[in-house]
Amino acid sequence: MTLRRAVLSAGVVLALAGCGDNPSGPAQPPDPKRNGGLYDAVDVCGLATDDQLKAALGEAPGAKERRDTDSLKACSVDGVSGNFYLFLVLVRPTMGAAQQVAYDKNVAKDAKSIDATTYSSVAGGEAHVETASGELVVRVSFVYYQDGGSITDAPAVVGRLQTLLGAITRKT
Repeated sequence: MTLRRAVLSAGVVLALAGCGDNPSGPAQPPDPKRNGGLYDAVDVCGLATDDQLKAALGEAPGAKERRDTDSLKACSVDGVSGNFYLFLVLVRPTMGAAQQVAYDKNVAKDAKSIDATTYSSVAGGEAHVETASGELVVRVSFVYYQDGGSITDAPAVVGRLQTLLGAITRKT
């Protein structure tokens, strides 16, 4: 009877060893945000305020134009100068969002990691920041029109895009 009690006690101790809030225990991956259903109802042009768009553009926003396709929802926002625009994109990829961002990062020119699921790239007259947000991929781009100019302060532009991306992902 004592052996049986000892084995039972040892089993209980081993079962409880993984419980509690021991910070040195293995980290569990967070559950992904289940936001894929939002894709069907969202108006991408409404995901950012005019003040947020102004901060990202560096000038007041002009006309907004929805540019949805079968595979993505998008919004083009001109700067009032007419030299450049922001392009906001929301995608519900067929593969996982993090896998899609990893693929996009791999094919982007001069991609730089911001964090595990976010990257930026800058080339000539374009800057992009893309992230996985739950089941969706969100991308914000700053693009000069042809012969409109080139990006001379890439860190500042990427920083503005990253701030806008953060505001959008809180809504998606």
